[in-house]
Amino acid sequence: MFFLRYATITGFCVALAAASCFAQGGYGTTVAGDIAVPVGSFSQSAKTGYGAHVDFYWESTSNLRVSLFLGYTRWGVDNDKVNQQNASMGGTGTYQLDGRVSAFPILLGVKFLAPGEGLRFYGLLEGGLYLYSAKVTGQKFENGIATQNINQESSKSVPGANLGLGLLIPLSKDLSLDLGGRYHLVKTDTYYVYDIYGNPYEVKTDKYYSIFLGVNWAYKSLTGK
Repeated sequence: MFFLRYATITGFCVALAAASCFAQGGYGTTVAGDIAVPVGSFSQSAKTGYGAHVDFYWESTSNLRVSLFLGYTRWGVDNDKVNQQNASMGGTGTYQLDGRVSAFPILLGVKFLAPGEGLRFYGLLEGGLYLYSAKVTGQKFENGIATQNINQESSKSVPGANLGLGLLIPLSKDLSLDLGGRYHLVKTDTYYVYDIYGNPYEVKTDKYYSIFLGVNWAYKSLTGK
């Protein structure tokens, strides 16, 4: 229900902003690199990730931008955290794993920019699909002996959304640095993780922060002015 409400609100905001943007706006592109830090249950199996994104937008004179966000982020498997989880569940042995989780978000969004020239702060709201793929290989060892070979691969598309803040730092009339961060909430299949006391709890959403730094190009207006 949360994601349905979020998607509805995002779609409504995009529709309102689009009507204004296409009536009297300009357009541009942002290309940026990302550092993605998993939080909560996601951090118990994944390391800090890295990626990049491109953001195509249409901007109105009322300080609104409608955007299409395309990204890629990759996380490595954290062996230490996986083994801690295994011990919390009362499991035996240790895992030696090599793997990655990759996300390809395809999002529609709205940015609300501060008015005026010079430094421009903004807030953003985005929602759409996250295309996930994962591959993990390795072995489980007990008493120094390999007892299980692991080779798992999966892919899926899931709904997700994020909130963010950013700052545009002008370098020239048409060029700016774009610095900011997003907080991502991504729906997942229900799974369980264990706290340090061995108590299980249900997880339905993966969460992570992303910090980005990029370059924003603003092009001429759609009317050619």
